Amino acid sequence: MIVTEVSSAPTRPNPHGVESKTIYNHDHGQITHLTIMPGQGLKKHVTPVDCVFYVVEGECEVEIGDEVRVVGRDTLVESPVNIPHTLRNPGSSPLRVLVMKLPKPTQKSVLL
Repeated sequence: MIVTEVSSAPTRPNPHGVESKTIYNHDHGQITHLTIMPGQGLKKHVTPVDCVFYVVEGECEVEIGDEVRVVGRDTLVESPVNIPHTLRNPGSSPLRVLVMKLPKPTQKSVLL
């Protein structure tokens, strides 16, 4: 059994300037835990694989292609491969999101 506690996972640098912790990293998929503070957001980018965002806590403004929607806790949003997307925290408390990339990308995300 492998157990990973988000609080003890190492924070890894990223171009978005948010707290990012990879908590699952295998050939068939990758899961990253993001903490996005109020007013922060990711830079718009594309990924070479499908992504799924699961809001653990807080309020999340999701932009995928031309669509923008604000979603809350316990919500799952699918983001297709190669579509520009971003996440922002419009709320007043930290936003915690699980980002699942399926399968694990073999190249880095492309910032727009």
